[in-house]
Amino acid sequence: MNLKPKVISFDVDGTLVNQDFANKFWHEVVPRLYAKKHGLNYDEALSYVRKRYAEVGEEDIRWYLPSYWFKRFGLDANPLNILKKMRNELEIYKDAIEALEELYDKYELIVISNASKEFLEVELEKIRDYFSKIYSCVSDFGEVRKRPEVYLKVCKSVNANPKQILHVGDHHKFDYVVPKQVGIDAYLIDRYGRYDGGSEVLRDLRELKLILNRV
Repeated sequence: MNLKPKVISFDVDGTLVNQDFANKFWHEVVPRLYAKKHGLNYDEALSYVRKRYAEVGEEDIRWYLPSYWFKRFGLDANPLNILKKMRNELEIYKDAIEALEELYDKYELIVISNASKEFLEVELEKIRDYFSKIYSCVSDFGEVRKRPEVYLKVCKSVNANPKQILHVGDHHKFDYVVPKQVGIDAYLIDRYGRYDGGSEVLRDLRELKLILNRV
């Protein structure tokens, strides 16, 4: 870390909030709506929907857009309304809340996520005030965080050198490899031991305080 960070950036799903919320929407709610619309049982609908997801893949912007999938599957419901009805099932990680509380008055906090604006509106509803800016890359920039240029756009928007930004997320490529390519100090949050431990792998977001105190 060459410069003291002035901005700390967070991914959302799997980082600030439990991934189960998004998984339920994509793999339970959407298939059930598809089953009802097209006269299938749930298992048939789930198999069909998952195959369509796989055909697109997570590096394609369409993967993240409820509006695209609802149109493709012929669903008449409003995705945002559905997500709002699910809000009580959303879990914000305790360590995330405590980390935000600790960092809020010391750094500018932002969000850089691939989640669509509909998801972020609901997922960040209770913690929105911690963040000066929220970037839905697919909604705001029309692209996925698979290219370094996306992070450079955020740097320009917040008027910060990449060396002045620390980013943390749970996706090895999108949250770690790509931001490091432009000089952003990146860390992986890994609460479940998927990656070998190391100085750039966090088990708990409260570890950020220790990292920042060393600067």
